[in-house]
Amino acid sequence: MSLRDLTHQVHQQAERTEFARKLIKGLPPKEYHLYLYNQYMIYSILETAAETVLPELKEIRRAERIYADLRELEREYSIETTPNMLMPVVSEYERHVIKLDRNGLLAHIYVRHFGDMYGGQIIKKRNPGSGTMYDFDDVENLKIKIRSMLSDDMADEARICFDFAVQLFEELSNE
Repeated sequence: MSLRDLTHQVHQQAERTEFARKLIKGLPPKEYHLYLYNQYMIYSILETAAETVLPELKEIRRAERIYADLRELEREYSIETTPNMLMPVVSEYERHVIKLDRNGLLAHIYVRHFGDMYGGQIIKKRNPGSGTMYDFDDVENLKIKIRSMLSDDMADEARICFDFAVQLFEELSNE
């Protein structure tokens, strides 16, 4: 069984949340900005943790692109970023990620970055702004590179990452 098969059920659970459905259809600028702000914080945490453990994956970095997307929305729609925009799950995510080893970090990269490479293309088309967070250089080679580093024993940690995504979607739905 593949990592994809081993995480299929929780992946579907994440896709079926109310917020994920709205995200796929397209959010109003302010809601999408809130989503991006929390994604920026999550990706900053994950990518900082992966920096020294996975230096061969520098091209996965999304945080700077997410930041650029945030600033674009703020300029275009007069949206202001405030500290109270941070969802509680982001702090829990940080506490979890800083304890992970190489394989644990790879499991999170698999869930988050592959999601951006695939479903992110639909999100980019249907939400405000240019969506540069979903633009990857040489995406096909990057997929091959990451897949070569994955193993089925990462499934438990990948499921945990999906659980964090579901929790974020639930918290965003309550905003």
